Amino acid sequence: MAMGAVALGSAVATAMLGAMLEVGDRVNHELRRLGANLLVTPKSASLPVEIGGISYQPTATDESIPLAQIPKIKSIFWQLNITAIAPSLRAQTLLNGREIVLEGAWFERKLRVPDGSSIMTGLHVLNSAWKVQGQWISDPRADDRSAEGMAGAALARRFDLQPGSTVPIFGELFKVMGIISTGSEEDDRLFVRLEVLERLTGRAGHVDAIEIGALTKPEDAFARRDPKRMTPAEYERWSCTPYISSIAHQIEEVLPMAVARPIRRVADNEGRVLGKVRGLMLLISLAAMATAALTVWSVMATTVLERRYEIAIMQATGAGSALIVAMLGAEIAIQGAVGGLVGALAGWELSGWVSRSVFGVEAQAPALLIPLVLVVAVAVALAGAAQPLRRALSLEPAAILREGA
Repeated sequence: MAMGAVALGSAVATAMLGAMLEVGDRVNHELRRLGANLLVTPKSASLPVEIGGISYQPTATDESIPLAQIPKIKSIFWQLNITAIAPSLRAQTLLNGREIVLEGAWFERKLRVPDGSSIMTGLHVLNSAWKVQGQWISDPRADDRSAEGMAGAALARRFDLQPGSTVPIFGELFKVMGIISTGSEEDDRLFVRLEVLERLTGRAGHVDAIEIGALTKPEDAFARRDPKRMTPAEYERWSCTPYISSIAHQIEEVLPMAVARPIRRVADNEGRVLGKVRGLMLLISLAAMATAALTVWSVMATTVLERRYEIAIMQATGAGSALIVAMLGAEIAIQGAVGGLVGALAGWELSGWVSRSVFGVEAQAPALLIPLVLVVAVAVALAGAAQPLRRALSLEPAAILREGA
């Protein structure tokens, strides 16, 4: 019974912990498909403005972010956590006599980074969860003569645009390749290649903003502290943790002309989602091991009652408390080890099923979790047996033997 309880508890704990460790990262990656959680704007801004939970700063007309500086973002300490970079340039123009926002952007661009490698980035990579009627623009390299565009859903409804429609912009005709549905302000914009808008506006080599997707750790009280008031040790700990604020700070260090701000609406929601998922799985794991400990306690209490005559004879013949505890403790430790091993192996396989059926992702618990759960299982078994063992030592041998006689 004790072995079965430990095996069951270990299986549930391993499955939940494995899913928590692996799925947490996968969920973080999936959330990154929903858009940016960092916005970089020029430092030459006046007062910050927050619209829809996103912080903006109006840029000066003669200052912006040099496009050539963008690869430096992939040189920060947390460069591997940067999943996508999408620079943008915006302009106001008229379409059929009505004012619209025209945005130049990378859609799916190959970007060479400081370490010599190349990554694919842009709006498509950053916002792959956007719904598109038609197709995305493919722009692996710069082309300032492209006549392709993408329209936001609200703008398309207003001007009766469909994939294949043409729109006159700055005296040139652009073919609408796709209609983007985002549920946010992008639905009111017309998108073209960044190089095209640079040419049309005469602002070559500069952008107004950079949206960045980064894998982050949910912020806690420590992350929200002012880094200027931290001790050197605290600052090092803060910098070496992928908080959204520490990544933003590192981006500002490599782009001194810019200000990087977390998009709080996105970052805070991500933190809450990941925190709740991990908290729930940890709670289930603790409950499973606590149940196993209670079962071991119940089984050992019964065992002590059944073996009280055997224990009394051992005490009467000179067996010390240490010997009795060692004998019973070794017995329960072996049961805990066997049950823990069986449960950990079963839970390791079960974690993959939990990841697929609950979260819809392929994930497998790390193998290091098996020996860890095995040690915990033995400790839980011994903890559950502690009170019955103390009770065994408190038995009066003479009274027990007279009762048996």
